[in-house]
Amino acid sequence: MNKSYSMKNLLIVLITILFVCTQFACQQSPQTQGQKESLYARVLRTGEIRCSYASYPPYCIKDPNTGAMSGIFVDVLEEIGKKLELKINWVEEVGWGTIFEGLESDRYDLFGAGLWQNSSRGKRGYFSKPLFYNGIRIWVRANETRIKTLEDINSLEIRLTVQDGAMDAVIADTDFPKAQKLAIPQLNPWSDNLLNTISNKADVSLSELGPITEFLKKNPGTLKEVDIGRPLRVFANCYAFKMGEDKFKSMIDAAIDELVFDGTIEKILQKYETAPGQFLRVAAPYEMK
Repeated sequence: MNKSYSMKNLLIVLITILFVCTQFACQQSPQTQGQKESLYARVLRTGEIRCSYASYPPYCIKDPNTGAMSGIFVDVLEEIGKKLELKINWVEEVGWGTIFEGLESDRYDLFGAGLWQNSSRGKRGYFSKPLFYNGIRIWVRANETRIKTLEDINSLEIRLTVQDGAMDAVIADTDFPKAQKLAIPQLNPWSDNLLNTISNKADVSLSELGPITEFLKKNPGTLKEVDIGRPLRVFANCYAFKMGEDKFKSMIDAAIDELVFDGTIEKILQKYETAPGQFLRVAAPYEMK
């Protein structure tokens, strides 16, 4: 009788332990159950945002001697870090054509040098709210006389200089399929395109005003715009991060809104703006009456 009672008690204890273990397993975090930690959760846990970048003045500038980072997107991201109480860690320089591979493999959390948003890139990743917009314009040597219209560029006799994986290469293939293409490597300074143009290795460059203004400071009078009455393209200039990270995007967007409304982004744009119309501002989502 006592032996039977002891066996019953032992069975009850074993069932209780099994029940408790099952409940404990169900309550474990996604990480302990083999589910991947979200970008938002990892950033809050580590207290830092790991950023990749590409050299593209005045949006992202790295001092070759000190390694110090500056530029519009760098300065704004540092302000975002202050607002969110997160450290900004610049971990990797990347080529324009490999940005999303690094985001998808979690080598870094955010591309921090600014990226033009379009449909093909939108299939690969999320974009923040824009900091500003860029109008893409057409540039030729100052003494160029053959090119006055878009039709003049779409010719076998015309050479466009572009960067592998960058948006100018996409535009060139789309709008000017007949023209010859001279491509510079992804990690080369983008200004090599402009050097190709003024040295007569190519005839046409596609660029917004920012890099052109910086280039003409050092090479005055070497380039002119082909005026077609409008920008060739207008792009939102944003941060990019991994597809599906809604909480992270919401956090970054909220910080950008705050910096737009309190005037911080406007001050940073003015700091780097050297020509009227260089940066097209984000319109306020309200009207003052």
